[in-house]
Amino acid sequence: MEIRDWRLEIRDWRLEIRDWRLEIGDWRLEIGDWRLEIGDWRLEIGDWRLGTRDQG
Repeated sequence: MEIRDWRLEIRDWRLEIRDWRLEIGDWRLEIGDWRLEIGDWRLEIGDWRLGTRDQG
């Protein structure tokens, strides 16, 4: 098992492991092409989107 690029920031909270990302502070979870945001919420899987962030 190899973890090359990983970073942990504690301020507005950010955890990054290669293609994997978790942010807490307006909430964002990213795994590859899969994204979930809470705070003007959005759910994104590949090209498929659900939510309000890009609408309007």
